Amino acid sequence: MLNDLFYGMRDIRNEYKEVGVTATKTGETINSLDRQCNVRVDVEGLEGDASLSIKFEESNDGVTFNEIGTFPIPDAHHGVLFATFKDHIRYKLIVGGTNPNMEVTLSF
Repeated sequence: MLNDLFYGMRDIRNEYKEVGVTATKTGETINSLDRQCNVRVDVEGLEGDASLSIKFEESNDGVTFNEIGTFPIPDAHHGVLFATFKDHIRYKLIVGGTNPNMEVTLSF
């Protein structure tokens, strides 16, 4: 049910695509859009023992970040909802498994 909500969500204003993700990777700094972030995560290559979690962090200055939360991504299409109270956010893709190779799209 929650995934249906994220697929029917408002127009996507920002989309970030990470291709060839084989190890943990930190994304770019994003100016916060709203205090409540709806993120749709689409993953290709989440097969075998490959695993993915996403850590979201926030910052007032875009330099020093504090964790908002870490969310496991159990399936190829997943929604994450969190609140942020600072001006900037970023994400960290936390990858596990033997020889993972994923394509990850985050839609805000």
